[in-house]
Amino acid sequence: MKNKTIKSYLIVFILIIILNFFLPRILPGGPVAFIQGGDDQSFIMTEEQKAHLLSYYGLDLPLHEQFYQYIFGILTGDFGLSILYKTAVTTLILSHMKWTLFLVGIASIISILLGIILGILSAWNKRKKNDAPFFLAMLMLGAIPEFILGMVLLILFSTKLGWFPFSGSTTPFAQYGEGIIGIIAGMKDILHHSFLPMMTLTVVNISSIYLLMRNATFDVLKEPYIYTAEVKGLPLKRLLFRHTFKNAFLPVFTLIMLRFGFMLTGAIFVETVFSYPGIGKLLQEAILSRDYPLMQGLFLIFTITILGMNLIADMVYPKLDPRIRRGERTVFE
Repeated sequence: MKNKTIKSYLIVFILIIILNFFLPRILPGGPVAFIQGGDDQSFIMTEEQKAHLLSYYGLDLPLHEQFYQYIFGILTGDFGLSILYKTAVTTLILSHMKWTLFLVGIASIISILLGIILGILSAWNKRKKNDAPFFLAMLMLGAIPEFILGMVLLILFSTKLGWFPFSGSTTPFAQYGEGIIGIIAGMKDILHHSFLPMMTLTVVNISSIYLLMRNATFDVLKEPYIYTAEVKGLPLKRLLFRHTFKNAFLPVFTLIMLRFGFMLTGAIFVETVFSYPGIGKLLQEAILSRDYPLMQGLFLIFTITILGMNLIADMVYPKLDPRIRRGERTVFE
């Protein structure tokens, strides 16, 4: 079964690699058109200059030779030179990835913990009393696009109140000093800049985990062993977070792994709104400038991350639920 799963993922990975090469080239325009200013032709280039530019980045080669170079670059870890930044794609990705991992990583952890806790408590309240107002509030919260929420927070807390900066990850040219005092000052500055985008990602991601955890918990609370535990007089905290959580968490685990898989891509709109220098902002700039090498490198990173997390979920889930290994049906099927 494991070999079959790995083969399936390998086939999908190969197909995505092929699409990764051709999709950027399907987009209208190209690197030369972007450098010239698109339809405005604000920067005039001679035919010799165009030919030199295409030759420098290997875009004048036949398509099959460009594809061979692309595959060779994947095997050697060399994604080429960014047309927009004139820098190695690998260097660019690494320099921006740390900000996305910091921003989306913390936001994901907070949203997962809050979503699980609120989902469990909401399912218990639904069983004992009406939780419709809170349930509807979470549904409405999950329906808000992240870029809309980001703009609202930016206008309110940055423009109106002036509590947080408009953009960036750090204060330009800031001097934090040396030693522990400088480290603390630098961390405070980073958190100050990342608070609004982090809050945006946290809020919009709570709803999906909350809803799934709520439904899974409510199903588990119907099981006979829960009634037996209640009759025995177990404390509510132990009943919910020890007996109920263990089984209700299983379907949520898959969603969490998918959430981490999309961690790098989930912040594109938020990073664009707040001009946060992460992977999402870099992808937006790469698409607008038709930077083929940069797009290919970013898409490949996204592909590896998403497929990797899905593969881990497929491998770990049977270990968490022995009923799957035995081929039994679960309460969620």
